[in-house]
Amino acid sequence: MTKIFSKKGMALFIAAFVAILLVSACQPTGTPTLSPEQIAQSVASTQQAAATQQYVETLIAKLDELTNQPTWTPLPTYTPYPTPTNPPAPTAVVGTATPEPTQVYGGKCYQMEFLGDVNYPPDSVVKPGETFTKQWRVRNTGTCTWTTDFDVIFVWGDKIGGNGDITKDVKPGEEAILSVPIVAPQTAGTYMGYWMVTDNQGARFGYGTNGDYSLAIKIQVAK
Repeated sequence: MTKIFSKKGMALFIAAFVAILLVSACQPTGTPTLSPEQIAQSVASTQQAAATQQYVETLIAKLDELTNQPTWTPLPTYTPYPTPTNPPAPTAVVGTATPEPTQVYGGKCYQMEFLGDVNYPPDSVVKPGETFTKQWRVRNTGTCTWTTDFDVIFVWGDKIGGNGDITKDVKPGEEAILSVPIVAPQTAGTYMGYWMVTDNQGARFGYGTNGDYSLAIKIQVAK
């Protein structure tokens, strides 16, 4: 007989045949025996059923495989960086130029020693609007002569007086009395003003090692 079935088909055929024999044996006597065509049809149906079952099982396996795959996580949305903007240029601040400090003489040429207040010592009490002349006694301790071109000028503090003059030359080592006019304010209170000597070039100097101490007045204006 020509080989029609594969090994698997043959196994199914044999199984079907055995089943038919068992069924036939269990049937009562007189039941007609199946023909070879009926047996072949039964085997074909069994093969088709087996193939269908295998297809279904394969399909189920594929579905399980698809179901068990890891969940796809979407990539994060791209967020573009903001376009950089150039910072505004700083606004130029134009400041007020600080004037150079007035030269203060020291050294050997212009030096002064303060000897004391001739009148109106510190905290002197005066009347509102009172006028008077403030005087200081000093000595020229430098190497240069103070001439009549020199002045005694107000430099800072309360503006309660004017400038004074050097009335005669003061040679090195000599003493002098420096004077300035004062007008007491009308309002009661404490007032202080400061003066220095200036030469004919406008350069200032006072007393002390560096010539930077001013001649001062401090008054109390009564109520």
